[in-house]
Amino acid sequence: MKRLLFFITLVIVLISLNWFNELVAQDIENLTPQQKEALLKRYGSQVRANGDTPQYYETPSIYEAHESGQNADAVIDSGVDRSSVLAGGVGGERSGELPEFEDLVPFGMELFEGGGENGVPIDVPSASDYIIGPGDNLIIYLWGRVEKEYNLTLDREGKLFIPQVGELIGWGLTLEQFTERARKQFSRVYSDFDLTVSLGKIRSIRVFVAGEVKRPGAYTVSSLTSLFNALYLADGPNARGSMRQIRLMRDGKPVAEVDLYALLLRGDNSGDVRLQTGDVIFVPVAGPRVAVRGQVKRSATYELKGQERAADLLELAGGATAEAHLERVMLERISDDDQWEVVDINLKSDAEQPQENILLVDGDRMTVYSIFEAKKNIVAVYGQVKHTGYYERTDSTCVSDLIERAQLRPYDVYLDRADLFRRYPDRRMEVIPVDLGGIIAGDGASDMLLRDRDSLYVYSIDEVAWRKHVYIEGEVKNPGEYPLYDNMSVEDLVFLAGSYRRSALRHNIEIARIDSVGNVSIVYHDLSESNPAALRLREDDHVYVRQIPEWKLHRAVTIDGEVVYPGEYTLSKKGETLLQLIERVGGFTDRAFPRGTVVERTSINDGLARLQVPRIIEKSAPLREDSTGQIIRYNNVEYDGGSMSRLIIDMQRILASGGGEGDITLEPGDRIFVPTVPSGISVIGAVGSNGTIKYTQDKPVKYYVERAGNFTKQADKDETRLVRATGEVVSGGGILGKRVDIGDVIIVPTKIERDRNLLKTFTTALTAATGVLTSVYIISKL
Repeated sequence: MKRLLFFITLVIVLISLNWFNELVAQDIENLTPQQKEALLKRYGSQVRANGDTPQYYETPSIYEAHESGQNADAVIDSGVDRSSVLAGGVGGERSGELPEFEDLVPFGMELFEGGGENGVPIDVPSASDYIIGPGDNLIIYLWGRVEKEYNLTLDREGKLFIPQVGELIGWGLTLEQFTERARKQFSRVYSDFDLTVSLGKIRSIRVFVAGEVKRPGAYTVSSLTSLFNALYLADGPNARGSMRQIRLMRDGKPVAEVDLYALLLRGDNSGDVRLQTGDVIFVPVAGPRVAVRGQVKRSATYELKGQERAADLLELAGGATAEAHLERVMLERISDDDQWEVVDINLKSDAEQPQENILLVDGDRMTVYSIFEAKKNIVAVYGQVKHTGYYERTDSTCVSDLIERAQLRPYDVYLDRADLFRRYPDRRMEVIPVDLGGIIAGDGASDMLLRDRDSLYVYSIDEVAWRKHVYIEGEVKNPGEYPLYDNMSVEDLVFLAGSYRRSALRHNIEIARIDSVGNVSIVYHDLSESNPAALRLREDDHVYVRQIPEWKLHRAVTIDGEVVYPGEYTLSKKGETLLQLIERVGGFTDRAFPRGTVVERTSINDGLARLQVPRIIEKSAPLREDSTGQIIRYNNVEYDGGSMSRLIIDMQRILASGGGEGDITLEPGDRIFVPTVPSGISVIGAVGSNGTIKYTQDKPVKYYVERAGNFTKQADKDETRLVRATGEVVSGGGILGKRVDIGDVIIVPTKIERDRNLLKTFTTALTAATGVLTSVYIISKL
């Protein structure tokens, strides 16, 4: 009995040791990955079956749990009534069942049907490249020689605290990077173990969906949400929104652009991007759109990205059906001159005219007919008719019948010619002129029978005939170019130009007229009241309204200073003089200094400018070459337009002779200034003290220079100037003995010092002489 009990006890011990060795004391380094995974699953199932969690630690949660699919902050703006959206066609339609282009919806709208109602799925799988952040819940399984399970949540600083292990930073790491860092941290405390890290509860982020979406607003979603998930939550783009240029904005900058056609047409979701908090998904207004219907597998409206052609549109529509008649595909579009036109193109793969695969533009509409119901016995008309398009043709259908059915527009129709484009079976094209006016008048000879696939184009007058114009220049308010109307007279043109100015010479209007061979003739016309006869204008006539000779609306001059009535005065007559104006303003005051009267005439400077005097002075400046070889222009003459405007007058002489000598004729714009009596004689320049010295009668220049401290060492005595109050300048020999009158100014310039280096000059001369002597010596020895 004792042996039996001993044997049973031994068996129990061996079984226990074997179990412990398998789960705890095993050397997991020798296990295969499959054995490790099986061991982990068995351990987890045993723990859950027993209802306890040995060695379990959990950090407190810092974020409240929430439903990621809820969005209390979303601003709902559906933009489109989903019940009114019609599904796009799938497969081809018979010609009698063609949908209207207006009923076709943008391709891909059905992808987001019910998106906002279902919400973003909460079981989005995590990935090894998931970026960990504050609020993320991580579950760490530690197994091998040590068994532990940690339920950890990153705090607001992105850190974790693990008992016995310490602090671990996880913010900014991917799940894979965090696993490696945790493995190294645990290896400092434990040995012979393995661990796995998985996501538990994940943090929330706030993203914004803006632009042309059905439910724009701010959305609170899980940090695993991608751009496609957020778009789905917002019900996707609305009827105006783009499906091909959706932008992801981060910190105000675009980081990705998504084309949903890649997902819709090829199932390619590689453009999906995981979102971060603060991201903005912006859906702009859709780009150019074209529509296709008929024998294609997916009739709808498609958005273009640029440079797509007609064959590319067939590919977007899933291709043509088996019964599609590709040799004659109808393309409707608005032409460059805003006319609706219809074009037949051949999209058959073996077509001999690949150029018919034309480039698509916004608003194009393409119809693919069935080969069983291909349009035959039809003709087309477009241009200046009310109803463009195709019409049925019979054996007796003529151009007149087609015009009657299409109805010409009531205006802007060019009746002299329309063009009939005839296509032959070998694809040749012929243009046949049609006398549209003769057909309307009932001329049977101008009418003709139509053939299958003929196209008639009716031109507008603007397309064919050029606009006729006339021109008017001169004394009218609005000179320029004007349209030539029927029976238009010179009076009509003057009225259109805003009528005459006051300065217009009405009785001598000049018309320059050009004939058909380019010869110009001049016609004169009198528009005065005594001769109201109208002169009819012709195309390209140039009408010139001349100015009344010597007309000036405001012949005004200005006089200021010491006169009795200063101000602006209008010249009373042609040829009014300065003395006459002085008499009109009441003469001089008691403080006036008539000898210093200044007369400025701005027209002088204008005249010099017209003669290009400043440019001539600049071009006349000498040229010199400096040491570096650059050509330098030395401007020795300074042109001052303001100083050129002053007239030199002798007012005392004018007054003494009663205007008989020295008086000048005034011009509009002249400015006269009469100064007060000066305080003395001004001495300026290289003298001891610049200033004004009391006037002493009959004293010379030298007298005033001595009173000003005499010349300095730098003074250039020979260049002394005496500027008279009249504006004259006296210089030259004997200047110091010239008599000075009150109001005169004495100017003493400074000498121009020239640097003279005698040593350098001597050295240069010696070097040159030595070189010459050496050369002579060498030559003498030859």
